[in-house]
Amino acid sequence: MNRYTELVNTRYEAMMFAKTAPEARKAAHELVRVVLGDNAPNRPLEEALRETCRRLRPSEDPREQARYEAEFVELGIWPNSTQKVAA
Repeated sequence: MNRYTELVNTRYEAMMFAKTAPEARKAAHELVRVVLGDNAPNRPLEEALRETCRRLRPSEDPREQARYEAEFVELGIWPNSTQKVAA
């Protein structure tokens, strides 16, 4: 495994297994920086995560790609602020 793949895998796992929203966002920012480069922090996180997903897991099917991107964004930005947690 080369160094780039190792960095991507480490940051992806940190994002996937984050215990808190701040941990997930930090890991997402780090993953985006590794995949998209140093100008990635200047972009909105959701947009950068979608682009990262398109590079790491491309799909020929647009609906499947949209699903992959939604799941990827959900890992990096949670809990979703548009969802309400029932008490």
